Amino acid sequence: MYILLTIRAPKTLAETLEEEFYLVNKLSWETEEKGEETLFKFYFPLNLKEEDQKILSLLEKISAQFLEVRIEYQLIERENWEVIWKAHFKPLRVGQKLLILPPWESPIAEEELITIYIDPGQAFGTGHHATTQLMLENLEFYLEDICQAICEPRVLDLGCGTGILAIAAAKLCPKAKIVAVDVDELALEATKKNATLNQVFSQIEIKSRLSKEEVKFHLILANIGFRELKALLPTFLEISIPGESILLLSGILKEDLPELEQYYLNQGFVRLKRQFSKEWAILLLKAPP
Repeated sequence: MYILLTIRAPKTLAETLEEEFYLVNKLSWETEEKGEETLFKFYFPLNLKEEDQKILSLLEKISAQFLEVRIEYQLIERENWEVIWKAHFKPLRVGQKLLILPPWESPIAEEELITIYIDPGQAFGTGHHATTQLMLENLEFYLEDICQAICEPRVLDLGCGTGILAIAAAKLCPKAKIVAVDVDELALEATKKNATLNQVFSQIEIKSRLSKEEVKFHLILANIGFRELKALLPTFLEISIPGESILLLSGILKEDLPELEQYYLNQGFVRLKRQFSKEWAILLLKAPP
């Protein structure tokens, strides 16, 4: 048995709540639109650990801030949970040649199509969220040029979640050396599992933090949120190749983009591109010379 916590909110509050959820460490959820409501669904084991209890309590406190928000609890069978994942996780085409599939789907025979299998577990990143799609589209575009120009390009996926970006990088550029980092143990396990599933485990170094002696990277991927991206600017400067490294930054709400962009520009970064999907944005930068 599992505990299903559903937070029901008016669509007008969905963005505000989602921003709050992104600030909670080790949290993943499903989103469902139902009429004028947005439903956020969270799954927990029946035998709650102390950490699960803290997260549940925090979700209740977040919800209690809004009179229009309702919380529902439900017990579900394990089999039902798997059925729910299968119902919501459908094949997804992203960019020119990326196809994201759950493990239970059969591959599609199409020339030049790159298939990525993702078993999400409890980590974030199946490709269906707008921020992940923005990252994948631009990763495909920019990594192609980097892969052609550099013998063994080095790629960092910071906040790797399920490992989808690291795996996509490995498949798009088989000669790339990739480091995937996440503070969440569930994310690290999901990345290891998915890297093995996609037969790119040997190409990806999976770790819980960046080492001080870490090499510099040609491409830095970070889909982690506005506050984290601001705090990481000094680190990105340290691990960037001057005038060469490209940063793909997402997990940013549209209204936060101008502040984040100016923060990086003030430190000498050069804007390459900004792109939007729904309420979300991605910022592409080149490292200062």
